[in-house]
Amino acid sequence: MWKYALFLWTLAAYASEPVDVILTDIEGTTTSISFVHDVLFPYAKKHVKDYLYSHSDEPAVAQIVEEVLQSSDADLERASQILLAWMEQDKKITPLKSLQGMMWKEGYEIGAFQSHIYDDAFEALAQWKEQGLTLYVYSSGSVQAQKLLFAHTAFGDITPLFSGYFDTRIGGKKESPSYCRIATELNIAPERILFLSDSIEELDAARKAGMQTVLIARDGMEAPDNCPHYCASSFSQVDVELLDRR
Repeated sequence: MWKYALFLWTLAAYASEPVDVILTDIEGTTTSISFVHDVLFPYAKKHVKDYLYSHSDEPAVAQIVEEVLQSSDADLERASQILLAWMEQDKKITPLKSLQGMMWKEGYEIGAFQSHIYDDAFEALAQWKEQGLTLYVYSSGSVQAQKLLFAHTAFGDITPLFSGYFDTRIGGKKESPSYCRIATELNIAPERILFLSDSIEELDAARKAGMQTVLIARDGMEAPDNCPHYCASSFSQVDVELLDRR
């Protein structure tokens, strides 16, 4: 209990600006890593080739194939091999993420799977929304994939909680300028944005841009020694009222 109290005290002391916006990561933060790696990624790998062939006449898919091959050559076999290689390497490449989003949409619609959201994440997000905070998502997955994930949860469609979504089109998540661009697009000082993530590198980039940061360390994850970010094991330990919003 004393560690939790100390966490809340230091979090309040750290915050020099009131928080008006919460920006959250997805994988490992609102959603279990296992859902992404054990359900979504395998589904995309299994269906990528068939999906390209069955949807090749769709302009959006044709555009992705062109971006993958960096030419107008519609070699679907080669494109599927490149995409599979990118998946194996866990590349954060926009055409790959866009195609995965399309495939996952089909999977959600046919009931192949339902997305996972931590109970504490849903409860805190709903509470923060009710309190008047504005919520946004920033993930390496495409905006389409993000919306699909939050639209098909055990809590129902929770997309109304969020005012917007950001993906790699705004920039890489480990790059500080990406967070500057987000603050500019939201027309708010970065100091008034709280970013939640399970990635130290992402939090480093956000903090360098001026944002307030909290490391969400779930499932036994431990913060490294001298971690510059305050650490919580769940959303329930992030009390934004102690950030002196008013």
